[in-house]
Amino acid sequence: MGALLTGRGLAVPATLVALPLGILAAWNPLAGLIFLGGGLLLIFVVLRAELLMLVLVAALPWEDALNYPSETITVVKLLGVLLFAAWLLRTAVRNDRLELPRTLIPVAILGFVVTLSYLLSPDTTVGVGKVLRYVLFIIFFFLVVQLTEDRAQVVRILRVIGLSATLAGAYALYRFVFDPASGLAAGPIGDPNDFAYFIACILPLVGYLIIRDRAARVPWALAFLLLSGTLLATLSRGALVGLAALAVWGVLSRRLPFAGVAVGAGVLITVAVLSLTFFAPLLQQRLDYKGNYDNKNVASRQATWSAALQMAADRPLLGIGPARFGEEAVNYVRNNPIASDKPVVHNSYLDVLAESGPVAMLAFLVFLGGTWRLIGRARDATIAAGDIDGRRLTTAMQATMVPAIVSAMFLSQQLTTPFWLIGALATVMARSAVSGEDPLRHVD
Repeated sequence: MGALLTGRGLAVPATLVALPLGILAAWNPLAGLIFLGGGLLLIFVVLRAELLMLVLVAALPWEDALNYPSETITVVKLLGVLLFAAWLLRTAVRNDRLELPRTLIPVAILGFVVTLSYLLSPDTTVGVGKVLRYVLFIIFFFLVVQLTEDRAQVVRILRVIGLSATLAGAYALYRFVFDPASGLAAGPIGDPNDFAYFIACILPLVGYLIIRDRAARVPWALAFLLLSGTLLATLSRGALVGLAALAVWGVLSRRLPFAGVAVGAGVLITVAVLSLTFFAPLLQQRLDYKGNYDNKNVASRQATWSAALQMAADRPLLGIGPARFGEEAVNYVRNNPIASDKPVVHNSYLDVLAESGPVAMLAFLVFLGGTWRLIGRARDATIAAGDIDGRRLTTAMQATMVPAIVSAMFLSQQLTTPFWLIGALATVMARSAVSGEDPLRHVD
């Protein structure tokens, strides 16, 4: 089949497309244009699935702003379905080898157990949305592994998500400053804590791009400043704890130079001081609101964490079912100072444990551990090869994993981009290291 898309073989599909197109255009020009547009989209999907993957990656920081045509069927989900179709078509045409990394095993187990927990839950109408998110992120992980071939593509993905996150941060920061009704910085990702988590995980990757892309060093540095300001405007303590853990890990492990950690901390402090100088009344208003909420936050988390453990004890095999924590909270959550009809766990690991059981949580932890190990293997290989850029890239990926893992102890983030994207890119870097990829061939 691949011969039909190369050389003289192109005449066959070209004729099959052109003949009905000509007849249709003669009968109805508008229908002909629609058919032509659909044909071009199909060709794009088949031949350039990598570009479609980049479009999906760019859309991820804007997920909540792209809830069209509905909250269930969104632009991001449609792009994911289209990308899956593109991969199927490309695989059929090119007969590509299927990449099956070891981390796919715990991911598959996680998906299977979550699905089984959903099917056996008391009310399957509740968890369908969450199960769908698990499926889509697992497919996303799988497709990034299949469609990303080398380090050049890894760096391209980081540039795309870094740029998209920066634009999302600019939008959120604009609303924070000029729209009093917006509350804390959010918008593209609706919940400020979720948005802060995403930014905290992106910052180390933008830091890597500052060093790597010399011609674009100033724009990336400005992006780092803007994202830092946006992170502070979310007033998310969980994200800041993750960054603090990153600083401690970087210094103690000697993965990051002390000067680099000091510069990063200095940027956050400088942005905070400038913000307090120029926007003191605005920040005081938001801080008062956040302070009244935070006084109750610690006790609320203790109540939900205790409830999650009790749910897991009562349903020790498959949990209470995906997305059912809020439904069952009335029977388990005690002394919660924050009134909520459907509270959330605010802990990724306890969230998985309570809703899908210990096997699902163990599979998730094995996936994270396997990802860390893959990045470590790739880093060791780049050090042995004297590949400075490879060492910096793998260090940045590990630096992203630190706030992702730590902040997930205070936020339910198992179904967000960082874990799944870095998990997929880690397999690509490890694969490139094992295959002896020439680092100089991919410097652009």
